[in-house]
Amino acid sequence: MSRFPVNPFLLVIFGLAVIGLGYQLVTDPIGFLTYILVGTAVAAGLYLLFTRVLMKRSPVNQFQKTGDSKTANSRDAASYKKYQKAVKQQNKNKSSQKGSPRASGKRRKDHNLTVIEGRKNRKKNRALF
Repeated sequence: MSRFPVNPFLLVIFGLAVIGLGYQLVTDPIGFLTYILVGTAVAAGLYLLFTRVLMKRSPVNQFQKTGDSKTANSRDAASYKKYQKAVKQQNKNKSSQKGSPRASGKRRKDHNLTVIEGRKNRKKNRALF
């Protein structure tokens, strides 16, 4: 069984489209090529219009990174080096500590919850629930 079920309506539509394109290719090949070239030119024009003109005019461009990528990469590299040094220092401190393996699993602190005394003898009004 197929992973994607095929809708019969879409199958008929695509079948008619293929038959129509094939008929136009057989009867008028020059018109077919002109149709394809004009469609490609319109699609390329719309793409350039949106990417070059309209996207630059928008005040908040969500598709491009903010800031200079070279400075961002250098900042990331510097922070990564600092992180690596900190991790090495922590590992060195852990290895230098003496004690049994059980000592590393320290006992948990008691919780700081308290019991609040209230009116226990008062009957609850069940109508409010």
